Amino acid sequence: MVMMQHLSRSLLVLSVLYVQSLSAQGLADVMRYSRQDPLGSARSMGMGGAMTGLGADLGAIWSNPAGLGLYRSSDLAFSLAVGAGGARTDYLGNRSVAAEPHIIVGQLGAALTMPLSHPDFKRGTFAIGYSPLKDFHQRAEWSGETEGNSITEQFALQAQGTSFDSLWYYYPFDAELAWYTYMIDTLNGAVDQYAPAFSEDRVKQSLRRDRTGRMGETTIAFGTTYKEQLHMGLSIGIVSTEMERVDVYTESKMLGPSALEQLTLNDRLEISGSGAYWAFGLILQPSSSPLRFGWSYRSGTVLSIDDFYQVDASAQFSGTGSFEAASPSSFVQYRIRTPRRHQLGLSWTVGKSAVLSLDYGRSDYADAEFTSNDFLVADVAEIQRRIDTTLLEEQQFRGGLEFRLDDVWRLRCGGGFRTATADPLVDRFGTPDGSLLEESAEALHWAFGGEYRNERWYAGATYRHTSSDDARRLYGLGPEVANGRTGLGMLMLTIGARY
Repeated sequence: MVMMQHLSRSLLVLSVLYVQSLSAQGLADVMRYSRQDPLGSARSMGMGGAMTGLGADLGAIWSNPAGLGLYRSSDLAFSLAVGAGGARTDYLGNRSVAAEPHIIVGQLGAALTMPLSHPDFKRGTFAIGYSPLKDFHQRAEWSGETEGNSITEQFALQAQGTSFDSLWYYYPFDAELAWYTYMIDTLNGAVDQYAPAFSEDRVKQSLRRDRTGRMGETTIAFGTTYKEQLHMGLSIGIVSTEMERVDVYTESKMLGPSALEQLTLNDRLEISGSGAYWAFGLILQPSSSPLRFGWSYRSGTVLSIDDFYQVDASAQFSGTGSFEAASPSSFVQYRIRTPRRHQLGLSWTVGKSAVLSLDYGRSDYADAEFTSNDFLVADVAEIQRRIDTTLLEEQQFRGGLEFRLDDVWRLRCGGGFRTATADPLVDRFGTPDGSLLEESAEALHWAFGGEYRNERWYAGATYRHTSSDDARRLYGLGPEVANGRTGLGMLMLTIGARY
């Protein structure tokens, strides 16, 4: 009877943990594609991204397509950056710093301005181009020593009550692999009760993440101006995304009785998808006023995602050698509609010496939607419930200042702040557990740069840095939370011509 009560409690805990894990993964998927960080031209990045009320730059299309109405000539530009995405982490008293240098293809596009045969609408501008919305490249490392908190204990708890010949059906990505590699083993005389290989051993836990990929949009837009005072624009675009992430988790025995010396789990996730959006905006510039007021609306992007997942496991034992196992390949499809975005902007031209630009944006992440025919209806409903109750409204504040040193040289600086987009995660009892949904924390960015611009061509460079807090568990039931800060630094170069 005591054994049956213990088994019932274990199954209840695992059922709750399974639902929590699945819904947390759904939240992570929504956050991955919804929280964008567009990389425009060297000018738009140098202005902190505050382009809603500014315009006349290809980098402003994402913020406000009405900026095209401010063009008086055609424009052709290309941007390229060198970046490094990394993390500074702290786990079990051990600090690590890691980063991955890479090349980022920035914005490229063209704007064609032409006269219109209307007394109030004197010109219009068509634009087509590609803009990066998010750079996924990152390298992060966590490591530390612990005792009695092995991932093998999680696998044993997960497998309890399930016959070893049924683990492949219920837990093909975790307990099944642990069973075949002897990270867990059945108790003598039992077929559904398990003991972990590491129990009272002191082990060094390590996790290394290597992630590559990008999210970008190809946009067609049109902007015009009414009586040189009201500028308006409309854009439609195709969004594409691809990402590959490899997490390598290891535990190495430092001290203890176990024959297991080291275990390794290679967790691989590949994602690709596409979707579409539309945007509309206005910029008002009263006659003879140095001020411009901007507003833009961007629809949510409906993304169809293909998701491939696989786990490989290996274990090395003293005296008996190594054992390896691989999970089946999981392929699922789901659809995410990202939240809508509203933005307000103000720019002030101080004679010919400076330009100040300020932006405010708002996105309610609880408006996001998750659907899939490859998940159980109850699981999709639970993911959507977590979206509705966990995700928050984000406030965005951006600002930039441009100094015009003379007719051809300009210096810029800018930055911004974004509020958190999700409450801290909770344990199975509903208590905040110290961990955060990935990429949901408050975020900061700052930038500075310069540009040479004459009547025919221009070239500029901007350095930009973004960072946000990070707090996570290295594995599902890990009792310790790893804290740190993730970020991306880059040097963006832009060259363009006007004609």
